[in-house]
Amino acid sequence: MSCLNIGLVLLSPDYRVIGMNAYARKVLGPAMSDFGKKVFGYHPRKSHPKIEGLLQEASACDSEVPVAMIIDVLNKVLMINVCRIEMKEASTAPLYAMTFIDVTEQTGAKVNPGTGMVELKKFPVCDKRAFLFLDVSSIYIIRSEGNYCKISTEKNSYYLHLTLKNILTRFVGQKFLRVHKSFVVNTEHIRKIQPAGRGQTQIIFDREEIPAVPVARRRLKDLKKALALI
Repeated sequence: MSCLNIGLVLLSPDYRVIGMNAYARKVLGPAMSDFGKKVFGYHPRKSHPKIEGLLQEASACDSEVPVAMIIDVLNKVLMINVCRIEMKEASTAPLYAMTFIDVTEQTGAKVNPGTGMVELKKFPVCDKRAFLFLDVSSIYIIRSEGNYCKISTEKNSYYLHLTLKNILTRFVGQKFLRVHKSFVVNTEHIRKIQPAGRGQTQIIFDREEIPAVPVARRRLKDLKKALALI
């Protein structure tokens, strides 16, 4: 069994890079060759809000929700976690450890030559202290919840630091459809669509334990087309 390589980047209390291990230097290469810059300076601007969100969660030190974040670096897919390191001296400000693993191979990631985006075939999620890679067919609902998306399978739910828009951009295939500003559904698990009162429509899935999902009126036509109802 091969050893899992884990990158480690050590951050100061004000988020400056003050150290890294050999694997982090190998993966990130020239992008992080110099120390002392704030961590945001090493990543594309589009990734800054996600990284800042993780750092703020680590600062709060009271979040019980395991959160994974995906970023693209040099066409690699990295899964990142951040934790706060309390120092022995109470008067010393805490440091931060940003760890990552390269999940490019496990997610089936490939660069779309047309868009330049890294597209994934499997969903990488964090479950307690383990990383899982969900098959598309196991997913029922993806719901936007603030800075996260909640991914629901038949028995479990997981959180991921991606917007619904990014999920639809990054994951290939025609099974996922946005039916509401807060919901993306897997159309292969839809059993029926039905009225929900007051002119509303909802989706019923093929498992009773999966809750119904509302459909926005302006997306109803697209849903019917996806289900070959029109």
